[in-house]
Amino acid sequence: MRKILLLSIFSLFVSEAFAQYNQGARLTAMGNASAAVFDTWSLNANPAGITGQKTPTAALNYARYLFGSELAEQSFAFVLPFNNNFAGVSINRYGISEFSEIKAGFGLAKKFGEELSIGVKANIHQIKITNYGNATTFSVDAGVNYALSKQIGLGLYVNNPSSQEYKSTNVETYIPTAVHFGATYIPSNKVIIATTISKDFERKFDVLVGADYKFHEMLSFRGGLSAKPFKQYVGMGLNYQKLIMDVAVESHPQIGYTPQIGLSYAF
Repeated sequence: MRKILLLSIFSLFVSEAFAQYNQGARLTAMGNASAAVFDTWSLNANPAGITGQKTPTAALNYARYLFGSELAEQSFAFVLPFNNNFAGVSINRYGISEFSEIKAGFGLAKKFGEELSIGVKANIHQIKITNYGNATTFSVDAGVNYALSKQIGLGLYVNNPSSQEYKSTNVETYIPTAVHFGATYIPSNKVIIATTISKDFERKFDVLVGADYKFHEMLSFRGGLSAKPFKQYVGMGLNYQKLIMDVAVESHPQIGYTPQIGLSYAF
């Protein structure tokens, strides 16, 4: 009975809640409006966005879903800049003891002058279901960022353009094929306003907006909204020398509140 219940939960929530793999607490707090934002966790969004890193950076993130359950997601990311090239690796695992999905990827990005950045990332996906077996597949993400000016940036990225999918039919989950286009407006060195329009080929258009306000050199406040479904996001970041802690809370109409915390260190 427990396994039947678990599979029912994942049939409902995995397909709805995990259309995008976790993008870290900072980007989550900004409503996942990540198409044109530069961040370590751009590895899980627009891989061109890792070109904003100045030094090698390692990051950990933890999210807890469905209060009172063991459903959680653990994530790791590392970005290494060298010359105008950038390499990164990421690992995401979410699930429970009886069911887990793992995504691991390796990304490469390059800057062409001060305006243009291009990135690509190869991923391996694996589902593990106790007493049901495993399933593995591969996917690719690609993206580009372009700065129109010092204040306005554009971003475009595509997840899984070849529409790779799992061969297993034990649970209704999929690897989304989606296109995302976004922009950022940076009126000052304290404020970032971001928006992204996303089209998952299996779902309706989604519009995401978010903002990051650096209240103090050590403290940032963030917030965001998304339309399909309507979700609210809020969070903050603490920056002490090379160590950064980010927290975020996402409000989903069916799943409820999802808190997460992230730590990153710039070497």
